Amino acid sequence: MLEEASRSLPPFALHPTTVLLFALLVRACLKTPHASGRLVLMAVWLRYVMQAYHEVTYTSFGGVSINAMGTLAVVCAGVLVLRSHVGQLIRFPVILTLMAVIVTSGLINGVIGPTIETLLKWGYFFVVLLAVRDCILRDGDARILGLLLWAFAPPLIYQALSLVLGVAKATESDGSVSYIGGYYHEAAFSVVLVTCFVVASLAPRINLTFRLFLLVASLAGIFAANYRTSLIAVAPVAFGYFVFGIARGASRTRRVIISMIGLVMTVCGLLAANIALSQRMNDINRVAADTPQLVRAPEEFTVAEQKLLSGRLYIWNRYLDAYSTGSDEQLLLGFGPDSWVDTFGVYAHNTIVSYLYEFGMVGALLIVMVWIGMLARAMRIRDWTLRGQLVCIHIGFILLNMATMPFWQMEGLILYGLLCGYTICISTVPNEARRKPKQAPLLATYLRAARRMRPEPPEQLETSRRTGG
Repeated sequence: MLEEASRSLPPFALHPTTVLLFALLVRACLKTPHASGRLVLMAVWLRYVMQAYHEVTYTSFGGVSINAMGTLAVVCAGVLVLRSHVGQLIRFPVILTLMAVIVTSGLINGVIGPTIETLLKWGYFFVVLLAVRDCILRDGDARILGLLLWAFAPPLIYQALSLVLGVAKATESDGSVSYIGGYYHEAAFSVVLVTCFVVASLAPRINLTFRLFLLVASLAGIFAANYRTSLIAVAPVAFGYFVFGIARGASRTRRVIISMIGLVMTVCGLLAANIALSQRMNDINRVAADTPQLVRAPEEFTVAEQKLLSGRLYIWNRYLDAYSTGSDEQLLLGFGPDSWVDTFGVYAHNTIVSYLYEFGMVGALLIVMVWIGMLARAMRIRDWTLRGQLVCIHIGFILLNMATMPFWQMEGLILYGLLCGYTICISTVPNEARRKPKQAPLLATYLRAARRMRPEPPEQLETSRRTGG
């Protein structure tokens, strides 16, 4: 389903490293006082580590892979730990409607197994979202985001090992290779590094040197993973941090100056990256120059055109052509979850195209509404630096969906769950209440003091004198 798999890291390097990384995870879990914090740390860490053991975790028992079992375990643990927060799901009517469409499409097309699997993925998304939301409401964003960075130690260290040991994957026609730490595919691994960049850029109270190290390591890792989609998607995320995010810690009088300096540096960096990657991005320019003919019958594509964008343009048109032949019911609700597996053998590399085929016009419209709704929430944030940074991150995630499938990958759902949980808290809870939830607001304290000091009315004072009060 995902082209050729990568080689795993050799056991002599993988196993001892994982044991050490587990010790670091335990240390991080001991620093968070809440079950929701430990849940999100362990869920994210476990997923990232399991992908380095894909030769084992992709093995099926009774038709269910170890990966799927892990997803089910996380969702069940999430229901147990976050049971008091389940009522919050009603605040996401668009996503709940989308899940209802997924169920309806699955039942109509008779694909029960894939429907359950798809619902489990969305359940995983909600577990991450609600856990992050609970942590931020309890302790603020500093504690959970800072500790969450330990969950990214496995992919970063695994990739370093793959570079040192020469464990690479070569699938591109231009001869380039991908260093992805023994993961199954470069798409999932590069999404993990985009997530690391997002968390490192948002986490407050981190030493600037350490933050820049993580950001540079994430960017370098995405380059080494050699996945163009993530390179394009991380561009607005990097723009958001170096133009808006880096100014957040400065005094209000210096924010604009720092933001302008960051803008100049970011533009220079993007130009340099464009020059360095000109050959890798060459076919994107060719597609852009041929815009009027992007959508056409698959049989009209030449052999050379079928290879453009690693075959994406051809794949998209195959999906659209097959979708157009469906019945009225299928045009509305699609062919069912994961119906592409037997028909195409490779996913659509575009969320809208895939949702259009799987869940019809209704499903494609709803997923776009989810993106727009979260983007609108980010735009409601008062602090212009944080608002600008979060808007850029959401734009980057939307771009990621244009050429890969983060909603099909658990790594993509982790990224969006973290992003949505953070966005919802920041856009609805005032900063002071978020940092000191038990401290009474200053205005309320002032009003209570004023009421105690307020003199009695004249008539009440006269009554008190007559009664000896």
